[in-house]
Amino acid sequence: MLNKILLVIALGFFSGLTPADAQTTPASPAAPARVKGQIVAARVQGHVVAVSKTDNSTRALHDGDKVTDQTTIITSPGANVILVFSNGATVNVAADSTLDIETFEQDPFAEDIKMSDLKQETGTSTTRLNLTKGELVGKVVHLNVDKGSEFTVQTPVGAAGIRGTVFRIVFRPGKDGKAFFVITTSDGTVVFRGVTSGPISVPAGKQVVATFDYTPPSTQGGTTAPPTTTATVTTTDTSPAEESQITTIVQTFIGSNTNVIFTSPGGGNGNGNGGGNTPNNTPSPPAQPAPATTAGAGTG
Repeated sequence: MLNKILLVIALGFFSGLTPADAQTTPASPAAPARVKGQIVAARVQGHVVAVSKTDNSTRALHDGDKVTDQTTIITSPGANVILVFSNGATVNVAADSTLDIETFEQDPFAEDIKMSDLKQETGTSTTRLNLTKGELVGKVVHLNVDKGSEFTVQTPVGAAGIRGTVFRIVFRPGKDGKAFFVITTSDGTVVFRGVTSGPISVPAGKQVVATFDYTPPSTQGGTTAPPTTTATVTTTDTSPAEESQITTIVQTFIGSNTNVIFTSPGGGNGNGNGGGNTPNNTPSPPAQPAPATTAGAGTG
């Protein structure tokens, strides 16, 4: 009988516990959802258009214009544009080039970002570009790759993974069934996948050059057939002339980025939309344009 009485008392005690009496482990705060990154055309020379991939609308770009992902940038012969990204990347799209900005997302940042002061991205980001034709020179600050950041430039013959570096990529299809491709690293390391069975690491001072028997993608019956390629690939040292050309282009980034400020999302941008995505960008006087096409690359 005594055991039964004790059992009833014990059950009554535990049943009277409230959730506050129990030991609980606080839930970890959820990581903030990524937001659309901010992009500005810091310097535009010549005729450059932005084509929306969502509604096919086309507009001419001017200094200080905003750009979003899901946009195709097309430069006319003799034109070029410097695009600045709020994760610390800057790219120059050379003449007669087509660049798809497929994805640009990043962690929201709490304070305004002044590009000239940025040495490392503030959080993590995903950037996916697709150079379908032409030439691109880029400078990317240190990315938090170990925390999930990704910066990729796709081409018709493969993809380059950028880890915070200065680089150049050229893809020029010719009219004779040939195509020319080069990826050059001026600082840091680029990892390229596509032209060989395994990845190619391209360190500073090196470049991978490839020539192709190339048939562009074709669309038949509503489906797109992949391009056919047969490549001859060589790895060489970057010549002084090529290094000088990249350096000249990168130097134009400094002047173009001086007054670019990206406003923290949600911080307001002074125009009533609260999006905080209008850079305070008063372009510096344009520097002398760098050659738009790599020597020896051909113009297609």
